[in-house]
Amino acid sequence: MNDNLPAVVSETLLLLPHTVTDLDDFVARPEHYLMSVEAEPVRAAEVWLDRLKRNPYGSDGLIRLAYFGRDIFTADQWDDVDGLWHELVGLCHGFLADGRAESCFPGQPLVMSFERKGKIGMFRVGDDRVPVDPSDFIPGVLDSADRFFDWVEENVGRDCSEIKQQIRAARMLL
Repeated sequence: MNDNLPAVVSETLLLLPHTVTDLDDFVARPEHYLMSVEAEPVRAAEVWLDRLKRNPYGSDGLIRLAYFGRDIFTADQWDDVDGLWHELVGLCHGFLADGRAESCFPGQPLVMSFERKGKIGMFRVGDDRVPVDPSDFIPGVLDSADRFFDWVEENVGRDCSEIKQQIRAARMLL
């Protein structure tokens, strides 16, 4: 792997409009549709809470997750980022406990899986496969999830103690 890049880089982005009506434009110009939770935490919380007035989910958006510069998700794989972070934590825990885990994007048939292949892990989203070293990929994903749920607690005001406990349980398996 490239030693100059961090193993895992993530950014959680919330969708600015109510929904995406032109997926091609969204994929071509995501900066016109998304705002960063990390860069604008207060404004992102306002968007989330405002969206909850019209939708069952306030957290529609995209997770930019990269492993040594290789994207795990593509821009057209936007969804409920809160639910997706929950699924990622579950995949990490399942991989550590059983050597294999599978899940879907929240409310969608898009399958994600994480399984051991010899000494490496194979992370799959749909037909895309990314080989990862679990010893740096999993801690990076769990750290990113932890930061996201800290933001949710501090800015959205929702109790995230249950998922934080799941993150701690996964870390205990490392």
